[in-house]
This record gives sequence, C-alpha cells and structure tokens, in this order.
Amino acid sequence: MQRLSLCPKKRGFTLVELLVVIAIIGILIALLLPAVQAAREAARRSQCTNNLKQLGLALQNYHDVNKSFPPSGILTGDMRVPPVPSTPSALPYHHTWMVMILPYVEQKALYDQIDKKLPIYNTPLMGSTELAMTKQVDAFLCPSNPRLDLGKTRNMAYTNYAASEGYHWWTTATVDTNWGYWATFQGTNSPVDLSGMFTILQTRTMSDLVDGTSNTVAIAEVNSTGYKNGPITTSGTGVPRLDTNERVFRAAFVFTGTNGECCETGRWRNPDGSGPSTAARWFPGASPHGFSPTFLAAWGPNANWPGASSLHPGGVNTGYADGSVRFFAQTIAWHVWAKLNAIADGHTVQE
Repeated sequence: MQRLSLCPKKRGFTLVELLVVIAIIGILIALLLPAVQAAREAARRSQCTNNLKQLGLALQNYHDVNKSFPPSGILTGDMRVPPVPSTPSALPYHHTWMVMILPYVEQKALYDQIDKKLPIYNTPLMGSTELAMTKQVDAFLCPSNPRLDLGKTRNMAYTNYAASEGYHWWTTATVDTNWGYWATFQGTNSPVDLSGMFTILQTRTMSDLVDGTSNTVAIAEVNSTGYKNGPITTSGTGVPRLDTNERVFRAAFVFTGTNGECCETGRWRNPDGSGPSTAARWFPGASPHGFSPTFLAAWGPNANWPGASSLHPGGVNTGYADGSVRFFAQTIAWHVWAKLNAIADGHTVQE
C-alpha cells in the first residue's frame, strides 16, 4: 500500500531563474558603480581643493613674514633673487618656491634639514644620507592622480601643483597689437604685460598684484604625466600623455626648466652643475622629463604639458592669490585664462 507524504517536495531554483537573479544583480551593480565612483571622485576633488587652500595660506603666511611672495626658483645662493649675473653662477642652487614654503605647510622639520647654502640636486639632508630632493610631501599631491614612485620621476619628489609664471618663461611678457595672438587675446589695453605671480627672476609683493589678489591666479593643478597635442592659446584641446617615456612631471624641489631665461641665455648652470646652456634643453636629458613646479598660461587648462592640467572630470582646481580656490572648466576661453594669470594686465574678468 503506497503511503502519501505529508511534507511537500522541496523545489530548487531552475537555471533560468538563477540566470535572471544574476542578471538583476549585475544591473544593480552597473547602476551603483558610477555613483560610487562619482562619490569617490568628489571626495578626491575635495581633498585637492583643501591642498590648494593650504598652499594659498602658506603663500600668505610667507608674505607676512618675508614681505614678499617666494620667487619661482632660486638659481643662485641668495634666498632673494639677485641681479642677473653677466657670467654663469658658480653654484647651481635651483631651490624652488616649494622649498621655501615648507615651514608653512607643517614641514618645518624637513625645511630645517635642507641646506639652503648648497644645491638642492643630489645633496643629502643635513645629518642624513637621504637626498633632500627625494622627500615626497603628501600635501603637494592630488589624490585623483596615480601615485608615482621615484623610479618614474628620476629620483626627484614630484608635485601636482604648480605656480603661474604668466604667459611664458621669460622675465617679461609684454605684448601689443602687433602680437600674432592679439585678436585671440581680445585685449583692450596695449601694450600689456602678461607676466604672472611667479615669473622667473621676479619676486612679487602684494602691491605688485595690480589686478587684485581675488583676480589673480597663483597656483593650479598639473597632472602627473602632462597633456599633449593641444595648440597654444587653446583650452581643453589636449589628451593626457602616456605614463611611459611621454611623461612630463613637476619636480617639487628642483628648479629645472627647459626654455627661456633659465636655459637659453647661458647665464645659469644646470641643476647638477653642468652647462650653462644657450639652447633649449631638458634636465636630465632622457625621458621621463622633469619640469619646475610652474606652469605657463600660453596654453589653457588640459591642452599641453607647459600649461595647467588635471584628471578631475571636466576641469582644473585653481588657487588664487587671496587664498581662495575655484574650479575652472577645461573649456574656459583662453583669453580669459591668460588674463586671470597676469598680475597687472588691467583687464576685468567677469565670473
């Protein structure tokens, strides 16, 4: 006699049902992932903004103590910028503005270990065998950029923040209506000087910022590899350089340069004491290339390696001379960008 079971038979998931569940989970993950990534980028951008605020405050404090802003670089042994020598300087000091603000970004211990009477390149910290130029400072790095080890930066600490030289890498940047880019610049005053806060061999004071601290760019982001392909006097026209031998990084503490006053006049030695050179050149010569922690406004954001650049979607964080920080779209009109980076061009830029 057959017995009837009082318990129903357990039924498992069919293959089709399992596939449907897996598909639903995949869709949910696909929907959530961009939101998670956006939240992470927002946090990184906020940290980058905070870093720039700290750098801006450091510049203000430096000015309060020294009655001037630091120069972009010290090419001789005087912590001020001396008259241009007629013969090459005996020692290649090449300390950057970032060396000079270390005490104001909670790095006084590191600053005190750097011998300001000796070249920064390949010189050990006082009381140590560790090289001064290798000391990485987290506050100088944007978290949206992949971290680079010293093997990728020619044994030099690097930074993602650079000071504005203004239009180019010479000691003045005066242009007039005969300038080939005058129409692009949309100038109303002629002649006009497009020099920046950190023009080479210039030491600025508050009174030099004729356009006002709230109208003058002091610092902007530079990504860890630089950009390429963007023409001069354009914005947002480039693409990031490959993280290979294309890389152009900013050395935090070593003033290197490639063109202009530092490298084509025959007045300044290279950071290792070689030279001087009378032609544009990289230091060190082979790639990847290190450049001083400065940028040029001849290129707008995200156009080419001499200009400002960022990996934040759509634009760059920028620090003003008054310590405020603003985010500019990479599509900002180039003439606006050029005017914001000039300290006394006399043009009013509307927000």
